[in-house]
Amino acid sequence: MVSPEDWMRVRRGLRFGQRLRGTVTAVPRPGAIGVFMDLGLAVDGYVDVSLLPRDPARWPVEGTACDVEVWWADDRPRIALKPVDRRFLRDDFTAWQRATRPDWPERVPVERAWVDAAAARRRTGVVERTLRAAGWAPGRNVPTGGWRAALEASGLVRMHRAARGFLAEFGGLRVRVDGPGITCARTPFHFDPGLLTGEEDRFADWSAALGRAVFPIGELDEGRFFLGIDERGEVYLLETWVARFGPVRDALEKLVLGIAPERVDVGPAY
Repeated sequence: MVSPEDWMRVRRGLRFGQRLRGTVTAVPRPGAIGVFMDLGLAVDGYVDVSLLPRDPARWPVEGTACDVEVWWADDRPRIALKPVDRRFLRDDFTAWQRATRPDWPERVPVERAWVDAAAARRRTGVVERTLRAAGWAPGRNVPTGGWRAALEASGLVRMHRAARGFLAEFGGLRVRVDGPGITCARTPFHFDPGLLTGEEDRFADWSAALGRAVFPIGELDEGRFFLGIDERGEVYLLETWVARFGPVRDALEKLVLGIAPERVDVGPAY
């Protein structure tokens, strides 16, 4: 079983259209479900039946070594592949590709595929609807002085402009989501830095480790994890380890849709 951390490490180095060498390890149901491949990585590869010839007699057999290209990635820790050798491609591949993925290879980092896999959900407006249901609206502007006074009293953290702007728009929102997400379960989050009074030392220590001023903005999963934002507007998850959600817009989408943040490799603060 591949851990989320192993999958993150693998996908960081991949691009759509990147060429790899693989060996077919299984063809469980020729003509039905596709071909599994060993790429020499922590995760396996897979050629979907939709890319393969209609006649399974033309499919690569177990033990075949061939070149493949990175075709897609979604919530499963597995790399979807496209054979380079046209003998192993559907006869109408060129026309089919123009109709289904006209811009391929997009040269997009595979790690962005998590967000791309959620594009259909984005287009339905699920992120905006979820935030509106929690009380957000364009132009929302709530006072932040109380949170600033409470947390700065420790002398360990200071509310910078990025934190003030974020909390003015999103502070106080309690977002209730659950169920399966794109790469991880969707869990509720609450943008209330007052919940983190007493945790200022944790934020100060992680700020020193990251070289960023991370200010508390709330909690995730009913207090299991803490959320913070640095002076550049990047959102983080903090525990005894740290992970980055990215800029505010990306962070909101990941929190609502269930897309895991990227673990940051820094020395332990705890």
